[in-house]
Amino acid sequence: EPVPGSAEDLERFYKKCGCSEEDALTAKELDWGWKFLGKEDGAALAHVITTNKKCITLQLYVNELFPEAGIQVAKALAVNKVLKTIDLQQAQIGPEGGKYIAEALKKHPALMNLKLHYNHLGPEGTAFIAAALKKNKKLTNLNLGDNGIMKEGVQALADMLTVNTCLMRLDLSKNAGLTSGTGSPETTAIITKAAEAHEKLRQGGAKQNGHNKA
Repeated sequence: EPVPGSAEDLERFYKKCGCSEEDALTAKELDWGWKFLGKEDGAALAHVITTNKKCITLQLYVNELFPEAGIQVAKALAVNKVLKTIDLQQAQIGPEGGKYIAEALKKHPALMNLKLHYNHLGPEGTAFIAAALKKNKKLTNLNLGDNGIMKEGVQALADMLTVNTCLMRLDLSKNAGLTSGTGSPETTAIITKAAEAHEKLRQGGAKQNGHNKA
């Protein structure tokens, strides 16, 4: 087994992705969905995310990165300055991965779209991300579908929505404790009320910005 992040490891990784080193480190868009990437690819992914200064879209959907590689990707994301979209659907990064994604969200100056559908975040991982989004001023589109967020996760997101003014789309479909017949009218009311408050806040902020520009 090559040492993670070594020249030999990177060569193996580029081959797996069907991509030249030049493309991996300079392309504006990288579509590496369904590439059978796994925890052994975390170091190479981190290398690309920290080295490529032009990439604005990184598709990593349906690659079982698990927490090991998920954390490496998230730590790299925290120092990246240019990515606008990252798709980690079905990466299965778990609550631990969610914690590091949250840390990246506190710092990232450009990320607007984050897809985390089916990542086993649970209420804990969801709460980390919600807390980060109380400060984040950039992310507009977040998919947290099918993460078993439960009532605690819903409450954390509701608290965030009453202070965040940037998020325009939050997908919570297929979540245990909220949808699929597992939720309660009370839980639905918590998020509905917060979403309405968020929209008022957002509209108010937009008007304020309009006045500032005038």
